[in-house]
Amino acid sequence: MKAYLKSAEGFFILNKSTTIGRHKDSDLVLESADIDNHHALIEYNEAEGSFVLQDFNSLHGTFVNECHIQNVAVKLLPGDILRFGSEGLTYELVIENAPSASFPWVRGPAPWPKPQPPQAAQQPNQSPFPPRMPFHPGIWPTPVQKSWSQGFPRPTRAPPASHKRPVSASGKMFSFVVDGTYPSPIIRQVWTNADELSEQSGAGGLPGAGPSVEVYVDQDLGPQDKDELILLLGKEITRLSDFELESKYKDAVIFSLQTELASLSQKLLDATASRSERAASQKFPGSGEDVDDPQREIQNLKSQVSALQKGYSQVLCQTLSERNVEITSLKTEGENLRRDNAITAGMVSSLQKNMLVKEEQVQQLQQEVNQLQSENKEKEHQLEALSSRCSVLKEELKKEDAQREQQEAQEKELKLCKSQIQDMEKEMKKLREELKKSSAEQVTISKTLREKSKVEEKLQEDSRRKLLQLQEMGNRENLIKVNLERAVGQLEHFRSQVIKATYGRAKPFQDRPVTDQQLLEKITQVTEDSISFQQRKWSLQEMQLSSRKQEELTENVEKLKMALDSCQACVQMPCCSKDLKKEVDRLQCLQVSPPVSGLQKVALDTLRLLQSWLEDTERLLRDVGIQLSGSDKGLSLYLKYLLEHYKKITIRTEELQVKISSSQETQKSLLQEKLREHLEEKEKLNEERLQQEEKLTARVKWLMEEKEVLEERITQEKNRAKEALEEEQRKVQELENRLTHQKKALEESFLQEKSRVKEALEEEQTRVQELENRLTHQKEALESSMAHERKAKEALEAEKRRVQDLENRLTQQKEILESSIAYEKQKAKEAIEKERRRAQDLENRLTKQKEEIDLKVQKEDALNNKLNDALAEVEETQKTKAAESLRAESLGMKLSETLTELETAKTKMVMMEGRIQLQQQTIKALQEEQESQKRGFEEEIMEYKEHIKQHSQTIVSLEKRLRKVTEHHKKIEGEIATLKDNDSAQEKEAQQDRPAGPPLETGAKDAVSDHLIEDLLMAQKEILSQQEVIMSLRKNLSDAHGRMSDLRGELNEKQKLELERNVALVQQQKNELSALKEKMAQMTGLVERKDRELQVLKEAFRASREEHRLQPHKDKQQKPRSAAQMRDISVQIEPVRTNAFLSSQETAVIGQHVCAVGPYAPLHSQSVRPLRPGLDPGLPGSSPQKP
Repeated sequence: MKAYLKSAEGFFILNKSTTIGRHKDSDLVLESADIDNHHALIEYNEAEGSFVLQDFNSLHGTFVNECHIQNVAVKLLPGDILRFGSEGLTYELVIENAPSASFPWVRGPAPWPKPQPPQAAQQPNQSPFPPRMPFHPGIWPTPVQKSWSQGFPRPTRAPPASHKRPVSASGKMFSFVVDGTYPSPIIRQVWTNADELSEQSGAGGLPGAGPSVEVYVDQDLGPQDKDELILLLGKEITRLSDFELESKYKDAVIFSLQTELASLSQKLLDATASRSERAASQKFPGSGEDVDDPQREIQNLKSQVSALQKGYSQVLCQTLSERNVEITSLKTEGENLRRDNAITAGMVSSLQKNMLVKEEQVQQLQQEVNQLQSENKEKEHQLEALSSRCSVLKEELKKEDAQREQQEAQEKELKLCKSQIQDMEKEMKKLREELKKSSAEQVTISKTLREKSKVEEKLQEDSRRKLLQLQEMGNRENLIKVNLERAVGQLEHFRSQVIKATYGRAKPFQDRPVTDQQLLEKITQVTEDSISFQQRKWSLQEMQLSSRKQEELTENVEKLKMALDSCQACVQMPCCSKDLKKEVDRLQCLQVSPPVSGLQKVALDTLRLLQSWLEDTERLLRDVGIQLSGSDKGLSLYLKYLLEHYKKITIRTEELQVKISSSQETQKSLLQEKLREHLEEKEKLNEERLQQEEKLTARVKWLMEEKEVLEERITQEKNRAKEALEEEQRKVQELENRLTHQKKALEESFLQEKSRVKEALEEEQTRVQELENRLTHQKEALESSMAHERKAKEALEAEKRRVQDLENRLTQQKEILESSIAYEKQKAKEAIEKERRRAQDLENRLTKQKEEIDLKVQKEDALNNKLNDALAEVEETQKTKAAESLRAESLGMKLSETLTELETAKTKMVMMEGRIQLQQQTIKALQEEQESQKRGFEEEIMEYKEHIKQHSQTIVSLEKRLRKVTEHHKKIEGEIATLKDNDSAQEKEAQQDRPAGPPLETGAKDAVSDHLIEDLLMAQKEILSQQEVIMSLRKNLSDAHGRMSDLRGELNEKQKLELERNVALVQQQKNELSALKEKMAQMTGLVERKDRELQVLKEAFRASREEHRLQPHKDKQQKPRSAAQMRDISVQIEPVRTNAFLSSQETAVIGQHVCAVGPYAPLHSQSVRPLRPGLDPGLPGSSPQKP
């Protein structure tokens, strides 16, 4: 039975026993403050088929339908609302396929009326209790917090939705009352809840006597209903024992109240007598003339006393009559309870005996069923073997009479057929394996053909592009020369700026230039000086802190001494708790550092102890009634007051003991009278017990008759099972006939499959030849394309060496960007990993829950099947026993013959298995050899692929850098042209202003132009050397392709198929790389944003520099801007993005080879900006390498 706890957060599946609490090991963990570590347990009761909730005496308890439960077990029903603790989630119990129990003993709309006791009928006005109404099963009552769920099943009709099912833990039980006048027994429900007891005692003075609800029991009960009645009776016995204890306690309370009444009446009489005597004594000392007046007063007082005694006696009579009524009602209840106890004890004893007898019978039946099951299984196996053999033997016996001569020929033919069938089966297995292999090969071949056609198209497009790129290489060389000249100027400008930063404006060496070693030494000196200065600064700060701490300590100690002296003076003098409290508050207000704070805490603890003692003594004196004045202070005075009060109390106790002794004598006389009454009541109870025992014997006879009816039903079911067995035997014969037809159909299909397999093999051979021809064409195309690539690589590698100098300057900026990108990547990875873990945890929980649900379903199905099988087998065994005894004799001879034939067949099978094992071993050895060869070829192929990736990566990086260099050269040429124009204009102006002056500036500019020309020549030489390197790399690639072609020629057809599979895997990896490219495109977008921000900062930096360097004189403003431009080159140089020479397929090639790192890719990839937004040069595959 599946059950769930439904809440706002979801569903929780209940096991057979689910623990609830705050502890981690509990099944349902609730992290609320109101819940204990081990709060409650919900357990499935298989006997009753319901769940039971048990509270482990928790602090705040559990609430079932808003009813509080604590340290009690409660039976639950579907729809009950549970809450653990005072504050928390509410859970609704949901049970799938809940059994709709019908209870036959709850029936009849007309209830059995119960006669009221005679005393209640005589005094209707005095009894405060409501009249007892019988309970109709169709109409549900509406009392607060009452339920039928505890210990008793419900009627078939459901309660209305408005009335919740309350659950109380204080034991709501049923009492069984059997009246002698009415023939049908009545089950009366008596509620004994704590709240109801208090309400009823307040209303009518009778605690525990609540309204009873009657349910009428039908006389034809089933076995389950009897078990439930037994449980109810056991619970009722425990409840009645509690009632007996309560009645005894109430008797004792009544006796104590009566003694108190007697003592109070005596006190009143004594008080009235003493008052009259005092009044007389006061008036007698008067004159003799006034004697008549006091006598009159005495007579008046006597009349008043007599009137008072009469009124007091009437009040006492009324109270005694009320108490007597209560006593009689309690006695009647006690008699009823004792009768119930006697009845239930007899019922329980008789039902327990019946249950023991039934359990023994059930155990015997189970043992017999198990034995019969084992015997039936063995006999079924034997019967199956015998039936198969018997059918063959019967046919042979019939044929023997007519055709004995033809048997020998048929046996030979059968042997031949068997051998042929075995051979055919082996061939079938082989053909099926070949079919599977051929189908797999066809799929792989089709995939490889598609992939190769795509590769051919890509290669053709790549070759066309690379031819165009080679033509453009010549145009780019001129641009590279211009860029190199500009780079030299940048280096000189950067060096001059470093010298200014280290030495300042003053020139260090006017005669000779500053060397690199001198610069480095100066920088190291500056850094060492700064480090030493910081260390001195830290040491001084530490000294200051230590001195401050010592000063604070001395101040705190002096403050503490002053405060402690004042406290000591207060303690030595007599003081109150208030005075001590003020001193403690002063000590607490002191703010002291940690070493002195320990002493402060110790002093506070001692003072608080003294304060607590003083407060306790003051409270004691107030409780006793001693009021202290403002001057009374000190422990010694408080103790004196307490001694005086103790002496007064001892005197009062002695007086009270004298009064108690007098009251005890009056109580003894009352007790003797009550004992006589109790003896008479006991005799009545014995008579009622005898009547109830007679009714129980009649009930037992009725139960025995029900047993006989059940046994008759079992015999009827056994007869039905026999008929079902005969039908199954007929079905078995039909199945044997079907098997013979299926064998014939299999042989026909076998022949058809053979012909199909041959045709498929011929088609595959033709396809393989076509594929081989295509592969040869593809190899030739690849070799031609690789030759073009080699030429491009040789030209690009010559440019590497020039570009490295420019890249080293940009590395600093790129490293900062890389660090930020890496940090963002790590954050993204951590977030992804957290989400994955959460998803995995959720999946694991769901799988566990599903597995538990499946296991429960399987167990339930298995149990149901076992029960059905056991019943069927019990019936079958009884039928088959008689038939088997007859068949066993006839089949005994036939079994011996069949066993000999089976042994011969087993020996043949063992021989065949040995041969098959030898063949399998040889096949495994061949497979291992083939796998070792495959691994060797695959390793070689992977090495060549890695070389190819490295070469392609270097080519791509060189192409990017060439484009950047050409752009730089273009910029430099433009700047040179502008400089020349400015120079020519400025020379003319200078000649006009100063015709006699020497042309110093023109000479300097000529020298710069000569220097740039020399740099261009050097760049051309380096380009030529790089071209030679590219040519050598292309040669290496052609050699590698030749080796690949040789290896492919040596490979077998199977190995070629494996190669094609590897190609398919490579394509899958390409797809994965494309996905990675998209992710990297997003990262490059972020990098571009940061680049833009850097550009904005650079421009702002330039503007600030120009403002600082501007001078007020007009002559300096008219100077040529060549120097200013040379200064700003270090900031202005940034690679421009070019999209003219790249296409979509080129970017795909770059993405494929980004992750490969080899000996031919030493360049710093971070110095290259992305050519497209989809490509990022800063991938983890490209490692930076500085010169």
